[in-house]
Amino acid sequence: MIITKMHLSRRTMLRGLGAALALPLLDAMVPALTALARTAAAPVRRFGVFYVPNGMSMPYWVPKTGGLLQELPPTLRSLAEF
Repeated sequence: MIITKMHLSRRTMLRGLGAALALPLLDAMVPALTALARTAAAPVRRFGVFYVPNGMSMPYWVPKTGGLLQELPPTLRSLAEF
C-alpha cells in the first residue's frame, strides 16, 4: 500500500458508493415486452482467435482414432478426467 497525504472527501466516497449500489439495477431497466436483441442490453458478440506463429505438430494434439476417446494424445492427458 502506498501512503500519501491525499484523502477522499466524504462526498466523493458517498457518490462512489451510490454508483456501486446502483449498477446492478441497470440490468432491470430493459423495456418490458421488447426483444432483448433490440435493446441496449443485448449481449455482445465476441470473437476469439488462437494463433500459433511457429505452427504446431498436429499428431501431438489430435487423437489417433475417431469416435469416443479411448486414449488421449500425450499433450492432452492432463484433461482425461474432464
